[in-house]
Amino acid sequence: MRKKIEEVHQYIQENKAIVNQTFKPEKHFSAEIGWINDPNGCVFFRGEYHLFYQFYPYDSVWGPMHWGHAKTKDFVNWDHLPVALAPDMPYDKDGCFSGSAIVKDDTLWLMYTGNVVNEDGTVVQIQNMAYSKDGIHFEKIAENPVATGRILPKELVAADFRDPKLFEKNGRYYAVVAAKHQDEIGTVVLLGSDNLIDWNFESIFLKGEAHQGFMWECPDFFELDGQAFITVSPMRYQRTDEDFINLNSTVTIAGQVDWDKKVFVQTSVSELDHGHDFYAPQSLLDDKGQRITIAWMHNWGRTVVPHELKHGWACNMTLPRILHKSGEKLRQQVPDAVLASFPELHVGDELDAIGRLDLDIDQDIVLRLGDDSDYIEFGYQAGSVFIDRSHQKLEITGEEEWPINRRSVTVDAQHLQIFFDKNSVEIFVNHGQESLTSAIYLQGKKILQQV
Repeated sequence: MRKKIEEVHQYIQENKAIVNQTFKPEKHFSAEIGWINDPNGCVFFRGEYHLFYQFYPYDSVWGPMHWGHAKTKDFVNWDHLPVALAPDMPYDKDGCFSGSAIVKDDTLWLMYTGNVVNEDGTVVQIQNMAYSKDGIHFEKIAENPVATGRILPKELVAADFRDPKLFEKNGRYYAVVAAKHQDEIGTVVLLGSDNLIDWNFESIFLKGEAHQGFMWECPDFFELDGQAFITVSPMRYQRTDEDFINLNSTVTIAGQVDWDKKVFVQTSVSELDHGHDFYAPQSLLDDKGQRITIAWMHNWGRTVVPHELKHGWACNMTLPRILHKSGEKLRQQVPDAVLASFPELHVGDELDAIGRLDLDIDQDIVLRLGDDSDYIEFGYQAGSVFIDRSHQKLEITGEEEWPINRRSVTVDAQHLQIFFDKNSVEIFVNHGQESLTSAIYLQGKKILQQV
C-alpha cells in the first residue's frame, strides 16, 4: 500500500501546479488535483477535524477510488495530507469506496467499502477496516474483509452493500450500511461489533418504500436532542412538484430506534437541501458536542464543467453546517468562523470571488448574479425561494428527463443568507430552516443586481 500511496503523492506534487484555478473555490474544500466525490471519515481527532473523500487523482473524472485526506482546525483553512487509502489489495482492487471514521483508544479507525469487479463482470462490495496511530499513515488490518454479502439475509442484494457509517452506542460499535432489497427498494442495515474487527449482521435497520428510491447511498445515523435521524441519498426518489427534482437526492428521515429489535421506526421524511448539488452528506461531533455535516456539491450524471474545460480538477464540498433539531426536521447553520471568512456583499456590488449577502425580506425579490449574457437568478417569488441556472452560458445538463435548471422550495421566507464562491451559491432561508445549494460557472463580470 505504501508504494501506491507514494506514487500518488509524487503525481500530485508534480502536476498540481498545472491545475486551472478559474473556477476553483476559495472557501469550499476541493482537492489539489483530480476528481472528488463523497465526503468520508469526518471526525474530530487530537484537536483537529479530519476530512477524507472519494478521490481519483489521475484525471478529472470518476475512476478507481482512493481516499483523499485533509485536516482543519476551523473549517476555513485546510491542510492537504497524503492519500490515506489506495486500491491495492484483492478485497478493494477496483476502488476504496465510501466509509467513515471513529476514534478508539487514541487510534483513528476507518471503515470502508472495497469494490471488486470479477472477470465475469459481476461486482462484490465488502467492508474493510484500517487504522492509524498518527492520523496520517494508515494500515489495513490483516483480518479484512470484516463483512461481506454472505452475512446479509437473502432478501438483500449482496452486490449493493456499501458506505458504512460508524457510531458507538452503549459501549458497542455499530455501522449503518446501504443495501439494496431484492424488491428494488433502498434499505439501511445495521452491523455490530465489540472491537471494530469482528462484525455481525444485526438487522435490517430501515427499509424504504417503493417510491423512495432503489438504493439509499451514504447513510448517516445520529441522535440530536432526543430525536433519532437518518440521512441518506436515494437514487431515483419519486419527484413531486418541488421535491426530489434531482434524480439523486438527499433526505432526512426522523424517527426513533427500538434498540431491543434494533429497528428504526420512521415518522417523517423531508428533502434536506432543495438546490441542484447536495449529495452524500456525512456528519461528525465537534469538540463542543455540536453535530456538523458536510456534503458533496455535485450530483451523479451531471455535466462536470471544469472537466469539460480541461481544468484538471472536478467537484468540491459544501460549506460545513451545524445541525439543529427543528421539530422532525434539521435546521442548518454555517459555523461562525466560516461565516466570518466571507466578506459582506450588497446589491449593486461586483463579486470578485467570495461574498456573503444577508437580506431581510417582506416581499418578493429577484436577484441576478452575472452580466446580461451570462447570469443566474435567485430570490423569493410567489411563496418560494429559488435558484435558476437557465441563463448560464456554460450549461449544466443531467440524466433527468425533465427540466432541472430551476430548483425551489415553498417557505414563508423572512430572511435569506447567501454565500457565493467562485463556482457556487448556497442559500439559507430563515436561519437554516431550508437551504438551496448549487454549483454555478459564470464567465463574465459577476454583478449582483435586483431585477
